[in-house]
Amino acid sequence: MALNRRDFLRRSALATLALGASRALAQGAPKPSPLADLPLGGMSRGMAPEFAAAGFGYLELSLTADLVPDKPEEVFLPSLERLKALPIPCPMMNGFLPGNGPKLVGPQADHPALLRWVQAAFPRARRAGVRLITVGSGGARRIPEGFEPARAREQFSQAMAAAAAVARDNGLTLAVENLNSGETNLGTTLAETLAMLEAAGPDVKLTADLYHMLRDQDPAAELRKAAGRLVHVHVAESKGRLAPGTGGEDFRPHLAILREMGYKGSFSFECGWKGSVSPAKSLAAFREQLRAA
Repeated sequence: MALNRRDFLRRSALATLALGASRALAQGAPKPSPLADLPLGGMSRGMAPEFAAAGFGYLELSLTADLVPDKPEEVFLPSLERLKALPIPCPMMNGFLPGNGPKLVGPQADHPALLRWVQAAFPRARRAGVRLITVGSGGARRIPEGFEPARAREQFSQAMAAAAAVARDNGLTLAVENLNSGETNLGTTLAETLAMLEAAGPDVKLTADLYHMLRDQDPAAELRKAAGRLVHVHVAESKGRLAPGTGGEDFRPHLAILREMGYKGSFSFECGWKGSVSPAKSLAAFREQLRAA
C-alpha cells in the first residue's frame, strides 16, 4: 500500500533518529586498547603445560639454567631438546648471570669473563630460538661500598655495550631491566637505568619491570622517557610479588602510558604462583586491565 506524505515523512524521521542513535552509541563505546592483543608469557618451565592451557603465548626462562653456558656441548644438547619440546615457545630469557658469575662493576669488575660468558651463551640462545635476553643481575651490578657510583655506571654501560655487540652478531636483542633498591643499588629507577643505556649505545634496550617500579614508587610517568628503547615489560603485584589478579593491583596507570606510547612488545608474569590465583584467572584479570587501559 502506498504511503501518504505524512506517513512517509514520519517514517523517514524515525529512521534518521535510529541511525543517529546507533552512530552515537558506536562512537561513545570505548574501543578496546590495542594492548589487549599483545603476547603474555610465564616464567616457569615446570608450569609450561598449565600456562599453555591457560592461554599464555610463550615462556621466558633462565639463560644460566637452560643454556648452561659454563658446560660443554654434550650437557647443553639435552637441555636444548627439552626447550624444543615445550608446549609453548621460549623466545625470551633472563637469569643472565649466575650468582657466582663475573662482576660488572667495582674494583673486581671482570668484563673479559663477561665476554667469554656471552660468547658461549648467545650462540646457544640463537639455536634455541631465543630472540630477547633481559639483564637483571642485581648482585653482579651492585656497587661495592666506597666505590664511586659514577664510575660504576660507566663500567655497567661499557659491559652492556660489549654484550650487546655479541647479541647483535647472533641475531638477539639485549635489554636491561630496572630493579628495586632492595635488590641492588644501581639502576633502581627508570631514569638511572635509561641514562646508562644511552651511554651504552642504541643496541642496548630496556625491559621495564612494573613490580620494581611499584616497590620503589617510581612514577608511572617515567615510562615516557623510555620511548624508542622499551621492548619488553615484566609484571607482578607489589605485595608479595604475586600474579596479577591476586590482590587487585591496578596496573592501568602504567598501561595507559604504554598505550599512549604505542607500545607493541610483550608482558611476562615474573611472579610467584604459590598463594596466587591460577594462571587462567591471572591471565583473564590482566587482559581485562589491558583492554581498559
